[in-house]
Amino acid sequence: TPPPPPELPFAGTPDQLMKNFQTVYEEMDIDGYRQVIDSEFRIYLSQDVFVYEPDSDAQNQFPGVFDGWFRPQEVSFINNFYNSGVTIEAKMRDDDFVLPGDSGTQVTWEGVIYDLIVTNANDGSTPRYRASAIITFSLEGNFWYITRWRDQQGESNPDNPGQLLSSMGVLRGTFASK
Repeated sequence: TPPPPPELPFAGTPDQLMKNFQTVYEEMDIDGYRQVIDSEFRIYLSQDVFVYEPDSDAQNQFPGVFDGWFRPQEVSFINNFYNSGVTIEAKMRDDDFVLPGDSGTQVTWEGVIYDLIVTNANDGSTPRYRASAIITFSLEGNFWYITRWRDQQGESNPDNPGQLLSSMGVLRGTFASK
């Protein structure tokens, strides 16, 4: 039995929430992932919930798959992804990303570049997903949550600058279309 995932630090800022998000990706912690993408209380009240919007490449590759992609679709995707025999190296934002202020109850980070390397235990492949995104955070009580993730476009591979990599939308679309 694998050890339990680490306890996540209090997500009192969007910055800490993104650090937690990176941890839940690398630890493949489904419960932690649920905690990051919106509060159960807001879902119970039918208020704003998590929304994912793909970049145009993912949308074109998987037409119709992302229509109405909300928290249930995201949780289903991440559960299937985590249980598919993979390990993940994640960096949920570049080191040079300048954090905007987090005053108020909603904050949007634009131009966040994330980078995931996925190792598939079944075939040894290591696809990499690197893209820019616009991420919206909302404050509920004392906790921040990710309430909207909009992939913008794939980004260049740092190891091969001429190669444009896909966004996580392509990964989501691949799992959702199975």
